[in-house]
Amino acid sequence: MPTKVPAPSIRVPIELLTQSSFTQFGTVIENPAHSPLPLSQLGPLPKTVSANQGSALKILDVTHMSNLYSVAPSQKPAKAVMNMFVCSPRELRPHEPSNSMPSSWGDLDFDEDDYGDTDRELFDVRILERHPFTTQTFIPMGLSGQEAHTQYLVVVAPTLPASSRSHAGRSPPYPTPGVKKRRSIKDIFARARPSPFTNENTPPPSQFARLHPSARPKGPGLPDLKNIRAFIANGNQAVTYGAGTWHAPMVVIGARPIDFVVVQFANGVGSEDCQEVDLETGSATDEGIVVMIDSDSNGKVQVKAGVGSVKAKL
Repeated sequence: MPTKVPAPSIRVPIELLTQSSFTQFGTVIENPAHSPLPLSQLGPLPKTVSANQGSALKILDVTHMSNLYSVAPSQKPAKAVMNMFVCSPRELRPHEPSNSMPSSWGDLDFDEDDYGDTDRELFDVRILERHPFTTQTFIPMGLSGQEAHTQYLVVVAPTLPASSRSHAGRSPPYPTPGVKKRRSIKDIFARARPSPFTNENTPPPSQFARLHPSARPKGPGLPDLKNIRAFIANGNQAVTYGAGTWHAPMVVIGARPIDFVVVQFANGVGSEDCQEVDLETGSATDEGIVVMIDSDSNGKVQVKAGVGSVKAKL
């Protein structure tokens, strides 16, 4: 049974999916030449080498995979798995006026008159999930980057600091807060003596220090719902969720289904492979968490916040 979490009433504007905007949640996989942003705004570009007898350009290290099951409670080893999800377009509800404020954009004002000829619909976020010990990569198939009638949303949330109630009723993911053992006087003095076998004075680095920041685990806390974010992606983009990143199941927007190849690790222990929370509203007047989806006359979803926004007022 998923844990039930009270959801605040928040309306979330759409952002453009870029590596710089998504970096705390994972990795965006795309050919920089096909990015909707100019190259000057993409930051450091990935390394490339010539391949296939000069007929191909190999872009190196496009994402970062993590298998952290060695610290799972069951200690059951995981294997790499590849599945396919055939995701149908989601049902959206008609726009209704609301006093809810957009999420992490604070007092950003989205007046009704600012949207011109765009058509606004709403998507209700009812559930979030995470995979605490593995990254998870979604690769769309058969979707053109120029497709105006079908796109997909990437909805993510930061992780709150751990608390005594953070993982009530389910197995805690990494990093499980350790119980500090009281050391005896003998242990304290033993540690004070220099070791005859080594000159090492500093502790060894964390076993996760070598991982790219986007691939490191996020901690055992619940999702930070007040800072939930929504990104729009096209067929030229795949996405990797970092280990433990809270995210909504994939949300297809538009005319037809999208086939996603999904790459991750799994060990078959349900609470270690996937954890979910149900987002509950407190009363009939509470709207909950809603993503605002504005589309132009061709059905293309419009970006309303962050880099590349159409009419965001700062």
